[in-house]
Formats: sequence, C-alpha cells, structure tokens
Amino acid sequence: MLLRNSLWNLSGSAVPMVVALATVPLLIGALGVEGFGIVTMVSSVIGYFGVLDINLTSGAIKYLAEHHASGDRRRFAETFWFGAMFYGALGLLGATAIFFASGLLVGRFFEVSEEMRDATVTAFQLGALGFALTQAQSYLLVVPQALQRYDRSAQSEAFFGVVVNIASVAAAMAGTGIVGVIIARLCVSAANVLYLAWMVRSFGLNLKPCTPGKDVRAALTSFSAYAYLSKIASTLHQHADKLIVGAIAGPVALTFYTVPVTLAGRILGLTYRLSSVIYPRASALAGAGKIDELHPVYLGVMRYVTYINLAALGIIVLAGDEFLRRWVGEEFVQQGYPVLVLMTLALLADSLTNIPSLVNDALGHPRITGRFALANGLGGVAMVYLGTTMGGIVGAAAGHLLSSLVLGISFLLFVHGRTVPIAFSETLRKGFGRSLGVGFLVICILLPVKWLIPAGLVGTVAVVSAAVLSLGLAGLFFIVGVDERNAMMAMARRLRH
Repeated sequence: MLLRNSLWNLSGSAVPMVVALATVPLLIGALGVEGFGIVTMVSSVIGYFGVLDINLTSGAIKYLAEHHASGDRRRFAETFWFGAMFYGALGLLGATAIFFASGLLVGRFFEVSEEMRDATVTAFQLGALGFALTQAQSYLLVVPQALQRYDRSAQSEAFFGVVVNIASVAAAMAGTGIVGVIIARLCVSAANVLYLAWMVRSFGLNLKPCTPGKDVRAALTSFSAYAYLSKIASTLHQHADKLIVGAIAGPVALTFYTVPVTLAGRILGLTYRLSSVIYPRASALAGAGKIDELHPVYLGVMRYVTYINLAALGIIVLAGDEFLRRWVGEEFVQQGYPVLVLMTLALLADSLTNIPSLVNDALGHPRITGRFALANGLGGVAMVYLGTTMGGIVGAAAGHLLSSLVLGISFLLFVHGRTVPIAFSETLRKGFGRSLGVGFLVICILLPVKWLIPAGLVGTVAVVSAAVLSLGLAGLFFIVGVDERNAMMAMARRLRH
C-alpha cells in the first residue's frame, strides 16, 4: 500500500512538472526575460506571505489520520472545521496585506523598468486573490492525504497542474502580458478549489459545520505551533533566494537563476512526494502503538529515495548543460549550468533530512524538526545574501549548498537514536549511507566519459544512456533488498512467458 500511495503521490507532481518545464521557453519567449522574472517575483512574494500560516496542515494530517483510524467522527469533523476556519481567515488577511502593499513592493524593493511598473503593480494586486485561493487549495488537499487516498489527490494535482501551465502559456502567447498570465492562473486556481470541495464531500465523511472543542483546538495548535518553524524555514528556502537575487541583481539575473533552480527543484522535488506518504502511515502506527513496524519501512524508504535522488543528480550533472542549451538557449548554459549543479547538490543534502523530519513529526516531536529547519532557513538566507553580493547567482547557489550541508548533517546526527528510534549508525549502514556510497562511485566513474565523448545531442544521449544503465544495475544489485530483487526477477520471468 505504501508503494502504491508513493507512486500516486509522485504522479501528482511529475506530470505537471514535465509540462511546466516544457512551457518555460514559451513563457520566456512570449513575456521576455524581464516579464518572466516579474511573474517569478510575484509568485515568490505570494509564497513568502505563507509565513502567516502556522503550518496547520501538518497537524491536520496527523490528527485527521488518527481520528479516522479510531473511528472518532466527532473529533475528525471538529479538526477539519478548525482548519477550514483558520485558512479562510488566513487567506483573507494575506490577500488584504498583499493588495495594499503592492505599490510599496514594486516602488521600494524591486528594480523594474518604467514601462513594466504599472503592469507589475496590477499583477501583485491580482496575486493577492491567488494567495487566498492557494490557502484553500492546500488545506482541502489535506483530507484525501490524511485518508491515504493519494489516488484522488494526485489526480487533482496532476490535472490542474497541467491546466495552469497551459493556460499561462496561452495567455502569454495571446499577448495579454504578465497581467493576463496571472489572471489565467487565478481562474484555474478557483476551479481547483471548487473541485476539491466536491471531492471532500464525495468521501461521505459527514462533515457538517461544527464548533471545534477545546481539546481539538489545543492539540492542533500545540502541534502546529512547533511545526510552524518548519513552515517558516520552507518558505525561506523556496522564496527568499529569489527575492534576494531579484533585489540585488535585478529581474534579468533572476531569470538566469530561476530557470536552473526550477529544473533542479522540480526533479528532486518528485522524490519528496515518494517519501511524504510515510507521514500519515507513521502517525497511524504511533497511535496504534506499533512503532516496531516502522523500523524496516524507514530504512527501506531512506535507502531507495536517497539512491533515486543521487541518480537524478548524476543525470543532471552529465546532461544539464546540453538540456539547458536546447531547452532555453545557449546563453543559459554559461550562467545557468554552474547554478544547476550547485543547487542540485544543495537539494540532495536537504533531501537526506526529509524522511527523518516526517517521522520525527509523526512521532510527536515537531519542536526538534522546527528548530533545525528554522536554523537552516535563516542560515540559508544569510549565506545566499553573502553569496549573491560576492558572486552573483553562482554565489547564491553556493551559499545554499554550504548551509544545507552544515545544518543537514547536524540534524541527522541529533535525531537518530533520540526522537527517531533508529541509531544513526544503522541508518548510515542500511539506509542512506549505502545509497550515497554506491551512487557517488558510479557517477565518478561516468564523469570522465562525459568529457571524452564529443559534445552534442548524440554524445549526451550516449552518456545518459550509460548512466541510466549503470545506475540501474548498481541499484538492482547493491540497493534493492534480496526479497524485492527476487520478486522483480520472478515478475520478469512471468512477463517473458
């Protein structure tokens, strides 16, 4: 069941990611480099206002999963409506703040050409409504995820994720400019919210409006208050670097930075979807007192997800320059490829903490996760600022990498054997350590091949093919467990017959 949920959850992000990557060159061509940078800034500012969210979604998933498993319909309904009221108020507050701050943001903090200034202000004002819709959308997705109905949530995310990218391109190519793109995205978001509300109703949960009890409010807010630190850190990681680069280097440099960062983030972000399904599962096991059953699941997921991340890193390093050249043009290779490699390494370091963080929170220790995540977020902002000042967009990426390495390693050493009931030495030996060792060895063997084969599409395809084959075989024999490998071999034999 966990594997099936992981694959469904992955599909909800993978399909829109492919479409999003394919539409970036079209958006840049239709909006121009500055226009694309402005749309990115609007999205980043809207995302940055997410600091108002105390991460109630994290607590909602945990308690909705527990109450549904125990059959406590009253607490389930009270938990849902407490979150619904919170995110309704949050959406209104954030939208109001963004709307009235639009002129100040454009006039004081961002370098925008005079002819784009009015359109940028309008785009920010429209983006205020987008913030409110995003809050409703994010919360409604909590229900199918808490019920471990990732098939339904993934279908919604995939469909509307594709539609929003297509609608953005259509608006841009129709000549509506950045304002038209924002309006198109708002329309899709509104339709998504309506669909999610219908989906939640279709589960037959008897969610009649009710007043949340004191015990429900206390449990949810107490958990989420600590999880809020992780939310702040996540917001800083996702948006602060773009705001810093945009403010210091301008929207043109921001475009050269955003394109490779988006590519790396989208690819490695997929594997977070694979691992995130462990959160409601671990919450249910904790509530049932079956922590021992978590042990093999934890080590297996750590091993597989880390190896998949490392394989993605290898392919990005081997083919990233050629991909950027053919995707968005030669000018992005010189400035974007170093950023792509550095950010991929930083995201790999961050990914090592994903599963421990999820399990740590599921077992009731969000305080630890939040403190480390906040330290990483603040440290990352400081390092990105220094890096951008000293080395432009490459310096910003290097700052990200340094912060991720230091805080990520510290977190892993601290939680294992304490809040995560598995020793660090065992996790290193049977979990991510084996994956890192095998993966880096294969990539180091393949790197010289990249420079020996002539550059170009044919050479890149040959190198990537060799990488996929080598990493696949190494994973089959050194990462996949004996039982899983035997099952795969048996399935292959049945298919041949």
